[in-house]
Amino acid sequence: METEPENSQRQLDTDSQSFSGWADGLTDEQFWASPNGKWSVAEVMQHLYLSARPVVRLLTGPRAVLAQWGRADRPSRSYHELGVAYRMALATGVKAPAAMSPRVDDMQITRDALMERFHSVYRSLIEATKNWSASELDEYCLPHPALGRLTVLEILYFTSIHTQHHLQLLQKA
Repeated sequence: METEPENSQRQLDTDSQSFSGWADGLTDEQFWASPNGKWSVAEVMQHLYLSARPVVRLLTGPRAVLAQWGRADRPSRSYHELGVAYRMALATGVKAPAAMSPRVDDMQITRDALMERFHSVYRSLIEATKNWSASELDEYCLPHPALGRLTVLEILYFTSIHTQHHLQLLQKA
């Protein structure tokens, strides 16, 4: 039977592979185009990278750093419950903070380099979770700009939900 850390790792890998597999099928013009003033596929990939990078840094650092956000005072919400909470936050019009938004300088790279950056952060996140037990994922907390204080497990769920959310938006566009 798969443990929660293993389940999260598998889900993150599936999500990143689904996103990049879909993006691989696009022409360069489609990949870099910003339809109707919205983020391009490239910019969304950069946004997902920027969103996951601080999580990797925190999960690979000393656990003591996480003490600033306290320990969980409740059980982690389920994947479904966190998805509902995220959709509710989106319905209020919440937008990505500037630090998680692609900058012009970030985008001055090749498509291959951007794709590798995207894959690299997901691989790093998956690797980082291998050093966390199921109980630790439920015990430690991290801040989220729209959802407040989340357990590490909820942050992993969010990363998956967030990736799927953006892929679905791009596929509809």
